[in-house]
Amino acid sequence: MVWCPMLTAQYVLLHHILERPLEPERRRRVLRSFEYTRLEGGTWGLHEHSEPHLFVTALVYVAARLLGVEPENPLVVPARRFLQAEGVLGIPSWGKFWLALLNLYDWRGLNPVLPELWILPRWMAVHPSKWYCHTRLIYMAMAVVYAHRFQAPVTPLTASLRQELFLEGYANVDFSAGRKRLREADLFARPTVWLRAAYRVARLVERFHVRSLRTRCTAAIIERIRWELRSSSHTSISPVSGLLNILALWLRDPDDDDCHKALTKLDDWIWEDEERGTRVTGARSASWDTGFALQALATVPDIDGAREALLRGADFLHRQQIGSSFEGFRDAFRVDPQGGWCFAGGWHGWPVSDCTAEAVLGIIAAHGKEASAPELGDAVPFMLRGQNRDGGFGSYEARRSVIGLEWLNPAEMFGDSMTEHSYVECTGSCVAALAACRQDSQPTANGEVTRAIARADAWLRRKQRSDGSWRGVWGVQFIYGTLFGVRGLLAAGARPDDPALRSACRWLLDRQRGDGGWGEHHSGCLTGRYVEHEESQVIQTAWASIALLEAEDPDWAGISRGVRFLVESQEDDGTWPKQDMVGVFFRTALLDYVLYRQYFPLHALGLYEQRRRGRC
Repeated sequence: MVWCPMLTAQYVLLHHILERPLEPERRRRVLRSFEYTRLEGGTWGLHEHSEPHLFVTALVYVAARLLGVEPENPLVVPARRFLQAEGVLGIPSWGKFWLALLNLYDWRGLNPVLPELWILPRWMAVHPSKWYCHTRLIYMAMAVVYAHRFQAPVTPLTASLRQELFLEGYANVDFSAGRKRLREADLFARPTVWLRAAYRVARLVERFHVRSLRTRCTAAIIERIRWELRSSSHTSISPVSGLLNILALWLRDPDDDDCHKALTKLDDWIWEDEERGTRVTGARSASWDTGFALQALATVPDIDGAREALLRGADFLHRQQIGSSFEGFRDAFRVDPQGGWCFAGGWHGWPVSDCTAEAVLGIIAAHGKEASAPELGDAVPFMLRGQNRDGGFGSYEARRSVIGLEWLNPAEMFGDSMTEHSYVECTGSCVAALAACRQDSQPTANGEVTRAIARADAWLRRKQRSDGSWRGVWGVQFIYGTLFGVRGLLAAGARPDDPALRSACRWLLDRQRGDGGWGEHHSGCLTGRYVEHEESQVIQTAWASIALLEAEDPDWAGISRGVRFLVESQEDDGTWPKQDMVGVFFRTALLDYVLYRQYFPLHALGLYEQRRRGRC
């Protein structure tokens, strides 16, 4: 799963801070990736379709200079002009944080990240244990780093960078004023009046904090970081928090064993090749992809190699299930991981509700009635632990906060990132998997499963929009959400003539384009509206076609036109072309799931052929 060069830049910055230069071949490939990911004007953004971002451009610019790129190199000249024109003082807070570590910004220009937050009573609605897991882990590590106020030594290169970034002279910059300055074009979640008030309180705490208490708080957080590293094979939940975890341990003890193990495991997040260079991925997706790939292959079991691939894929998934609980998971604000599957593999240690569901569905697709009862039985309670009070399912865990906390979102560039929610994708996937386990007579608590499915069915019906669609969160956006809404209702027992299904199918067919395909533009994720793409998209056409086929829509001509678009779009080697990114998280970060454009079209074609034969 490919994201933006932000993570690769931070990987470089971390190695500079730790005084561990990249070896020459890695350095060359990192610079190649910076060159490859540049936007048309020579800047960098949150994704390949992005407008220029001050945050990403500044980090990549500094990283390139630290790797030895000279100021007048064509790779960085347009970026420097952009940074000087926009003013680095307006960089979002995460950028200010990294620049402060490099001695290219003053810590006075940041709002405090207080370690003391973690000793608040856990019953409080704003306690970090209530935050979305990615957010709480990022700010947990940031709290330790902030407490140290570390800054790298000033070198001639540092002095040069200061002049390049601040034309008025570094000594003349009013960093305290910069605390409130944010470039509008970089923002999605602007600081609310409540967040600004919380920052004022935090500054008072920072001014009068008790040193001994802070020492105890940071020591306790360090132990939480160790637990996170050890329970995730020293990879952390993602490289975003993982890089900060390494830094937090290094600041306490440069010879820390967990720190060195985590540094070694950074390679697990890296893809590299000659064409696109070295990239630090936002996530590995092997279990997620395998679950969907098996479901697609199961629609064409008679094709040469399909049966063997199904068995090998199912065997892989069997090995990736988390077989036992982790000691201390409650103290780490975690749910019991036993029985779950992670997005990547079992080594990751962070199982997800819909990753578990799609793995279960993949195994059942491969083995049918012969699917392993104990493993699927263990998966059921894990999925049930992710169901929210409203009947929908969260991702990593059920929602913990009884109130919304988005008004305290400090992540400026991202939205919906403070608490778990109920997601139509997670709900649709979990209902499908729970129903499949029950239908296959697995030894599950069928009464509890039946009630969970009924609650989820009611939630899906409440969340369906009046036009028949559902809004997705982890994909772009209404076509993706509607696929999972349809799948969830069908799994819960809806018949093809159910009004909710017919409304969803009408919505899809009304948005079919003249060439037979479907295309939804990612810009709608920012506003919550459906925005038609100027071109039909293979993946979204596959999503729409799968939904229509599974719902047994009677408009065979419309379905056939969509399938014809997929057939005509296929390359001679059997692949489909890369188009716009269709994955997304936190509303603004587009993701390229590389295999989506393979298994979703295959799944649509396989279902179509099955239904066509049934009509004959």
